[in-house]
Amino acid sequence: MQKLLNNLNLFVKINISAFISIAGIIILTVMFYFVTDFFINMIDKNNESRFKVRSITNDINSKIGLLDYMTLKNSISQTKDYKQKSKLLYEELLKNVSILNKSDFFKNDTQTLKTVQKIQVRIQGYMIIADSLQDEIKEDKEDGLYAILALSSARQKIFKELEVLNNKIAEISQQKIIHENERMQDIKYVASFFTLLLFLLVVYTNKIIISSILHKINMLKDGIESFFDFLSHKRKDILHIKQDGIDEISEISNIIDSHLYIAEEILNTQRKESEIIEKKVSEATKEIQILNDEVEATQREVVFTMGAIAEQRSKETGNHVKRVAEYSLILARLYGLSIEESILLKNASPMHDIGKIGIPDTILNKPGILTDEEFEIMKTHSVLGYEMLKYSNKSILKAASTLAYEHHERWDGKGYPRGIKGEEIHIYGRITAIADVFDALGSDRVYKKAWPLEKILNLFKEERGKQFDPNLVDIFLDNLEHFIATKMNIEEDEESLSKYIENFENVPKYL
Repeated sequence: MQKLLNNLNLFVKINISAFISIAGIIILTVMFYFVTDFFINMIDKNNESRFKVRSITNDINSKIGLLDYMTLKNSISQTKDYKQKSKLLYEELLKNVSILNKSDFFKNDTQTLKTVQKIQVRIQGYMIIADSLQDEIKEDKEDGLYAILALSSARQKIFKELEVLNNKIAEISQQKIIHENERMQDIKYVASFFTLLLFLLVVYTNKIIISSILHKINMLKDGIESFFDFLSHKRKDILHIKQDGIDEISEISNIIDSHLYIAEEILNTQRKESEIIEKKVSEATKEIQILNDEVEATQREVVFTMGAIAEQRSKETGNHVKRVAEYSLILARLYGLSIEESILLKNASPMHDIGKIGIPDTILNKPGILTDEEFEIMKTHSVLGYEMLKYSNKSILKAASTLAYEHHERWDGKGYPRGIKGEEIHIYGRITAIADVFDALGSDRVYKKAWPLEKILNLFKEERGKQFDPNLVDIFLDNLEHFIATKMNIEEDEESLSKYIENFENVPKYL
């Protein structure tokens, strides 16, 4: 490969280096997209199957209750149209049991299928008792009473089998989650391996290309210097011959001198061409630097875009991630973090809710209050986000993994997912928690209207030292006008934090 590169034109080498770097970024982005899409489909499929079988068991439960009520009422009142209505309910119940028998969710789980079959037998037995109840009551009141007790017993057995089935559904769902997490882990290992391999390949190739370019330049430089040294010595020898030699030698020396003069002119031309080459190399180096800057800008753009995608799945606009990023930057600087750390936090903060791409839409965009089970699923977005990003060596993505993992932890240790407290929570997580809550409460969501500012401030005062870092809350409240001004700037498409926050005069060159 080294010999092949040595034979290539200088600008071709530079173009190859740039192409390899850009292609590497594109491949990594595509890989990230497909791995993320695979995880989302896998989680959605499991949740959809679980909700489907649970809804069927709930439907069976409600229909049995309705059938029980109708049977008793119509048997006592001796209503004539009872049999037609009960027959329809019975057919619907058997249809639901048939769907459970064929469901992919159980995947040949013989124990669960036996439970489903028991439910079917119980329903058939229940209907036999229900069909004879009218006649039993009509013929003999005592026999009718025993029949009612038998019907109640049959109903209770159906409910018991349904409870066993629901417990089994929960157990199977948990097993599927564990299995999917194991598959997810394996895929992450493979993706991390290929990412590292691609990165090393890009670094190695660029190293060889740069080494080849420098080798070529040094060879040219050494050749020119050696030739001029040789020329200088020859000119001295010829001058000596011209002064001390005979006429014939003097004439020969004049011829040699004239040829050497021509050679010197040629070398001067070559020297100028060498300067032009050096200038072009310098320009190419600047172009490589520009490409590197564009790569870094692309990384920031990918981070922001992925954060915006996560917010758009929960019916939010990209302005939410913009505002949280700006608020985090302001609070970090006021807290005393360096400009470099503050900018890193700003660039990483759009990914704090990236785990929401793994939460089903039915939960993410539910307009009402979440059930306990739905809220437990919602809370997993912090772990999902961390798992997606934790293997990256890029500073932005490493910071983003910390934010995703810890921005729902509480100062008093009652947060999730780990329940850590106080300064055990990373400063990035504590800062983003305040920025995220401040913007979320002040914005309309599918499940609530925006709060008035006074109500938001009262919440921060009440949660000082509970949910939030008390020191950060004091800084936030003391400098509230900066955050409000920033929000107005974003809404009006204006720019610049520097006119609101002192010591921010260097921000533009970092952004």
